[in-house]
Amino acid sequence: MSKQAIIDKINADASDKAQQIVAEQQAKADEISAQVTKECEDLLAAQKKALDENAALALERSRTVAQLDARKIVIGARKELVDRVFARALEKLNELDAKTAKKLLLGMLKAAEDGDSVLLGSESRKALSDEDIAAFAKKKGVKLQIDDGEPGFEGGMILSGGGIDKNLTFEVELELMRDECEAEIAAQILS
Repeated sequence: MSKQAIIDKINADASDKAQQIVAEQQAKADEISAQVTKECEDLLAAQKKALDENAALALERSRTVAQLDARKIVIGARKELVDRVFARALEKLNELDAKTAKKLLLGMLKAAEDGDSVLLGSESRKALSDEDIAAFAKKKGVKLQIDDGEPGFEGGMILSGGGIDKNLTFEVELELMRDECEAEIAAQILS
């Protein structure tokens, strides 16, 4: 075999081997590419699913927050309405005609004990005189003192004696009533 034939054979064998290597590497590259493409598709699908779940969760959270905000608004409106109702009730108590106010105040005086001091609210002084208190005390058989101090409240009274004050002001009486019936009033207002 001639030298040129040997070189041609070596070149042909090298070319075949190179083509074989290129074909094998191309097959490996195609396999890796297919595998990476599948992994990317799987990752993309997983990310899409996670995004959908997160979107649904975010929507549900937003819905819950909106419902809570709506409840807060309703509760605030209900409280404001109840506040108005009790403020109006206090106004009405302080605007009672003299006869009705006197009857109410004499009913409150039933809580008085011997030796108590009676401090009337500024509006209540107009309805209940010192003579009315003296007549009540005589009828009940107790001694009551009239406190001429500045009351700091409009309606009702404070009975003081024996180290104990009985706050029978209209404000306090309404607050006690409010604690007992606020939920019922609110329900009636909104129904």
